[in-house]
Amino acid sequence: MNTKVITNIHNIFYLFLLFLFGIVVAKELYIGNVETLLIVLIILSALVLYLGYKRKFINLFLLLAVFFLGNGLYFIAEANYSVKEYSGTVSVVGRVSDSFEETDYSYVVVLDNVSINGEKAKNILATFSKGSQVLEIGSFLAFESEVDAIPLFTFGNLTASTYRAGLGYSLSASTSDIVITDGFVYFDETVRQTIKTQIYNNMSAENAAVAYAVLFGDDSGISFAVYQTYRNSGIIHIITVSGLNVAFLITLIYGFLKLCKCNKFLNIAITIIVILLYIYICNFAPSVFRAAVMGVVIMLRRLCRKRYDVLNSAGIAGFIILIFSPLTAFDTGFLMSIACVCGIVLLNPLFYKAFKKCMPRWVAMYISVSLSAQLAILPFLASFQSSVNLLSFVINLFVVPLFAVLYPFLFVISFLSLILPFLSVFFTLVDWGLTATEFIAFIFSSSSLQIKLSPLSLSTTVLFFLLLFVAGVLFMQKPLNKFLTCCTLIICLVFSFGLSSTRFMLNSGTFYLNSYGQECTLFVSSSGQTMAVGDNYILSRAMANYNIDRVDYYLSFNSLTAQDVHELEEYKSSYFVCLDGEKEKDDIFIAPEGQIVTMGDFDFMFVNANNICLGIYVNFDDTSVFVASYEKIDYNDIEVCKQTINLLEPDIVITGENYLLADDNYISVSSERNNETTFNFAQDGNLLFEEQDVDFKVRRLD
Repeated sequence: MNTKVITNIHNIFYLFLLFLFGIVVAKELYIGNVETLLIVLIILSALVLYLGYKRKFINLFLLLAVFFLGNGLYFIAEANYSVKEYSGTVSVVGRVSDSFEETDYSYVVVLDNVSINGEKAKNILATFSKGSQVLEIGSFLAFESEVDAIPLFTFGNLTASTYRAGLGYSLSASTSDIVITDGFVYFDETVRQTIKTQIYNNMSAENAAVAYAVLFGDDSGISFAVYQTYRNSGIIHIITVSGLNVAFLITLIYGFLKLCKCNKFLNIAITIIVILLYIYICNFAPSVFRAAVMGVVIMLRRLCRKRYDVLNSAGIAGFIILIFSPLTAFDTGFLMSIACVCGIVLLNPLFYKAFKKCMPRWVAMYISVSLSAQLAILPFLASFQSSVNLLSFVINLFVVPLFAVLYPFLFVISFLSLILPFLSVFFTLVDWGLTATEFIAFIFSSSSLQIKLSPLSLSTTVLFFLLLFVAGVLFMQKPLNKFLTCCTLIICLVFSFGLSSTRFMLNSGTFYLNSYGQECTLFVSSSGQTMAVGDNYILSRAMANYNIDRVDYYLSFNSLTAQDVHELEEYKSSYFVCLDGEKEKDDIFIAPEGQIVTMGDFDFMFVNANNICLGIYVNFDDTSVFVASYEKIDYNDIEVCKQTINLLEPDIVITGENYLLADDNYISVSSERNNETTFNFAQDGNLLFEEQDVDFKVRRLD
């Protein structure tokens, strides 16, 4: 008797998906999040009913086992990553890694091989103001300082950069107060730094930063303007080390050895060794690791003369990554790389079949692959509140072929120049190619054919991928049944999207945001206007979570220059306000001391005493907030500041490190754990204060 087939068989990939899902929902599931609980119950119930009806009990057992295994691994990984909290000054010893940034006034470095008070500890993100000593990669530092624990999750989302770098703490110190001893430099650091030096010596600074990101996945040197150009044009994937890069690399090595008439066993062995070495040099970036494992699986299956299954290979790669690094399941880059594979497998055959009827086959292939991948990563782009360029598939027609030549050439020259330094002159050709790429990206990035995305809920994301699966080639049903199922899912998706787009609506509120010891306060008025005091890494994430498009007014305790405004352009502010800055700039407003200024829905005043800025007083709607200076206020000025605050009678005081400003007359918020203030970041995390009649509703965001 024939059994009706509904889907193609990709057992390993389906197991991986439920394993991944088990990790992702674990935290919310066991704290009783209603939405997560309902989704899990629906999915597991559907599996039990379907597989039970089909009498596939072994499959059912395996699926349930990997789901709960994922749950367990999440809690084990979170417990293993937890960091000890230290109060007061501690003794720190650590090595300067090659995550190293130098400015005119400071060094920002990641310290590894860390010990705190003699105990082994996680890496530290350290900011050293420049003094009499010079820092170098590989040196060991010994000093005393206060350290702040870095939360692994912010707004319920993994801070991927923190997890990848193994960070547990942040601190600030001066190079004048440290003892420096000789250390060592790892092999991969030597390779990266040598290539980086040659790239920067032979290319423009902007193109060199892009080239370094393309090779090793480190995009920290790329300016915001260049990053936005690539992102808005829809080709951001080429400046991240991903499957595209690894595919080019495998093709290059395997093809070269094949031309040399190399035995196929030796060919595959050498290619795998080179790929593994490349993973090591890229510091085991999840996207590189996933793509490399898939590439290795392709070659091994070809060697065994077995049919290659893309989804099962992606599943194997995913299992390997998550077993060794479970919290990578929350890394958006990792999720996007898996989603791209799914999108191409599910949708590419359908699009290609349609497009090849009206255009050349090679054009149809490029467009269908690009469109399939773009559709699959929409939910993750939405989490960043990004825009989708409707012409991205057109620009990929120009850029991908160019990159197919540019990347292998860059790779070969980079590593050959390690042995033959005179070859570094050929980086000039790469410089020209990247200039052409950026020019093409700039033309398309200015297109008005862009759709702004809003963050999606978990239920909307699940429905979206379920729709892709049903519409794709793996769901083998009669056309009418497939059409009706898709229509049903679309109705559910629209309804869910409507709910998710309203769930984050905010009438009026005050955010206190703290990241790596940097504080920021964001105000949102009832009409939707916004004002920020200070800036940090998670301000843009908070804005994305609450559908905030821009910061209308940006206030700074420090002076502002045209360069500062350029670096803050992502906030699209109408005015940048400070007490001292470049007065000739139209968008920089120099506020008078001690006078109330009105901008839109906000009244604010810079409060000064003894020639220093004590803080900023902000009044909007029926809420008043005093934000104390982010610099530590001198003990002698604390009493003056308290008297001023009591005269202003604010509802909330953001004290920061100035704990002595805490008072029973108002809600006080501090940056660290202490007994004086009402709320503190170390205990309560990031906070949102929403006015509710005459009181405030306080929401913990972490």
